[in-house]
Amino acid sequence: MAQSTIEVARAAMSAYQALESFEATQKISAGAISAEARIRYKKPNKVTVEYRSYQDPLAEFEEKLLGGVEFVTDELIGMQLIYDGRGTWLYDAGKDVAIYKPGRALYSPLRGTNTLAEIGFLCDLTHDYLLRDGGQDEIADRAIHRLDLKPKVQHRSLLLKEEVFFLKKATLALDAETSFPLKITYYPSRASTLFYLVGPSTPITVEYKDVRLNIVDEQRFSFTPPKGTRVFREETVPRDGLREKLPFDLHLEILEQQEGYKLYGDRATVTIDEEVDRAYALLPLVSSQETDEEKDASTERVHGMLSLRVGNYLSRNMSRRRAYLSEHGEQATLDEITAQFLDRGALLKDQLPEALGRQIMEVSFETDGVYWFLLGEELEKETLINVARALAKAPKESK
Repeated sequence: MAQSTIEVARAAMSAYQALESFEATQKISAGAISAEARIRYKKPNKVTVEYRSYQDPLAEFEEKLLGGVEFVTDELIGMQLIYDGRGTWLYDAGKDVAIYKPGRALYSPLRGTNTLAEIGFLCDLTHDYLLRDGGQDEIADRAIHRLDLKPKVQHRSLLLKEEVFFLKKATLALDAETSFPLKITYYPSRASTLFYLVGPSTPITVEYKDVRLNIVDEQRFSFTPPKGTRVFREETVPRDGLREKLPFDLHLEILEQQEGYKLYGDRATVTIDEEVDRAYALLPLVSSQETDEEKDASTERVHGMLSLRVGNYLSRNMSRRRAYLSEHGEQATLDEITAQFLDRGALLKDQLPEALGRQIMEVSFETDGVYWFLLGEELEKETLINVARALAKAPKESK
């Protein structure tokens, strides 16, 4: 006797509640965005990811325009990502480098959405969704039940939390034997950033194959760097702690005094290899006039944003920047120091909408084994060069 819609849903809910772990090959598709990875999951929230393919045209364009992509496609493929529930290990075997980051850093191709190994919505199917029988079929020789669903509400406000449902509708293909979702197809709602990235009529699909349930070893979610691996740890450091943490000189006070720029939020992201005194940092900088609470709100003057990447070690991102500026940039001088300057916006002007109209420029230089990459948005070239000159001329201290 065929199961009713509610019975299919309850079976999936029960199966998820009983599930301890799973391993599968996961494929994600959303228009031109796609990725495939071997994933492992263990409750409550441990995940490992090994990408086999990865395509994100928007990230590729952002890399050319802003240079801000931490890892490009070729670098993510083959990298081991291990999230232990608190932080994420990234092991780059090609560079023999391991980085530990706080939080979940799995680089899902669907921005702003934890898509990888995410099936937790199953536990609340009957509570959160209107359900309809979608019939029976087969996927890869496995019998499946299709279940169509829509959120009962798009937004739910509760006493201590708020819930927003980022989809208009979805279809689940549930394995008839295990109730595992072999395929999830959904359309994002306006509340989702994906609505604007892929469009309202583009389906997002998440598929699982070669699924193995409740056999994942706990040791898969811990990581011990192989002998000889260079190990970095990322942390957020307040401005007052930068001098102690960084193995090179960085005089932000001079930058503020001479050029009027200060560290946004008084915090920087620092990645450190303490064993060999190597580190690199990302610092967002803003005009001190923009952070003054007493600034006249009616002023029409616009101050540009700056981002500074600096280190005595070249990260993947910094290595790509250095090569890109060397190939496409022009020589500039910061008094006695030779620098590279690049107008990124002009280089891509034919690919940018006229309405965007942003000036995006970058200057890079090296001082005593420390590499500096300063990117400015909505700044004049002269201003960017002056800020770079102030950084380059700052006094050096013994560490």
